[in-house]
Amino acid sequence: MAIHIVCVGAVYIDTILSIPKFPIEDEKLRATSHARRRGGNCANTLEVLSQLIPTTSLVTQLHLLTVLPKRDSPATKFICDSLPGVQTNACLYREEQDEAASSYILQNAQNQSRTIVSYNPLGEMEHSEFGSCVMRLLLEAGGLNSLMHGWFHFEGRVPETTLQGVQLLKSMSSARGFRVSVECEKPERVGMAKVAEIADMVFYSKIWVQGHGFDDPHAFLESQISSMMDQAILCCTWGEKGAVAVKKRQDGNEWARVPAWKPTDGCHSQVVDTIGAGDTFIAGMLFALTHHEHDWNLEQKLMLANELAGRKVLQHGFSNLVDKK
Repeated sequence: MAIHIVCVGAVYIDTILSIPKFPIEDEKLRATSHARRRGGNCANTLEVLSQLIPTTSLVTQLHLLTVLPKRDSPATKFICDSLPGVQTNACLYREEQDEAASSYILQNAQNQSRTIVSYNPLGEMEHSEFGSCVMRLLLEAGGLNSLMHGWFHFEGRVPETTLQGVQLLKSMSSARGFRVSVECEKPERVGMAKVAEIADMVFYSKIWVQGHGFDDPHAFLESQISSMMDQAILCCTWGEKGAVAVKKRQDGNEWARVPAWKPTDGCHSQVVDTIGAGDTFIAGMLFALTHHEHDWNLEQKLMLANELAGRKVLQHGFSNLVDKK
C-alpha cells in the first residue's frame, strides 16, 4: 500500500541577492551574486523528501497542496519543474493570475542575516477550497472509500484555516489513516498553539520558543507536552545547539537531544546558506516517521533530521543532500 505525504503551504519564487553589507536607506549597492529559485517551506521539504524516498523499497507518493497561478503560466511551469516526482494535481489554480507569490531576499555577508520582502497576489487558501482539494486528492489517490496511509504536513500560515483543515482531516473516514504535523514558526501566529494540541507532531522554531518566554528548548517542550495528544511528538531546533524532541507516552515520555551536526570527514564546516534548514529538518523527520516508525527510536529519527539540516547549511540550495548509493 502506498504511503502518501502531503505538504500544505505557500510556494514562492525567490530572488536572492548576496550583498557585502546591509544597505542604508536610499543607498546604491552592488550585489555579489544573484539567484532565482523556487522557495516556500513545504516545497523545500518536498524537494528534500524526493531525495530520501528513492533510497527505500516502499512505494511513496509526494503531494504538494498550494495555491498557484493559472496552469499554463510560466510561473506554474517553473514551480512544477522544480519538483520532479511531486504530484501537483490537487493544487488550487488561480486561473485569473499569471504570477506566483514572490520573495526578494537580501543575504548579508557581514553577519549572515537574511532580510525578506514578499508579495503574494494569489491570496491564501480558504477552508472550503482546502476541503475541495483534499477530496480531489483522496479521490485520485485511491478513492474516498479506501483507507489510505500517510501524512499531512501544514506550514500553518493562517491559524484559523489550519485548525479547520486539521479538524476536517480528523473527521474524514477516508483520511483516518493519515497523521498530521504542523509548524509553529512565527510567534505572532498565536492560534497555532491550539492547532498543535490536536496534531500528531509539532515543529517549534527557536523564535517561537523565545517568543513564549523560554531560552531552553527542553524546558519549553516540557511545559507543552501535557496538553498534547497521546503519542504526539514535539520537536524544536536550536541552531548551533542542535535539536530536542519528546514523545508523549502514558508510561513515561521519551526524550531525545542531539548536538548540532558537524562533518567528520575533513570537509569545510563554514555556514554558507541557512535558507531552508528548518524545512530540511522537517523532511528528515517526516521520512523517518513514515519509513522507520518501528525500527528507529526517537533519537535515531532526530539524528537523521539534524544531520540533513546540518549538511544543508554548508551549501547553497538542496541538491545532493542525500547519498543515493
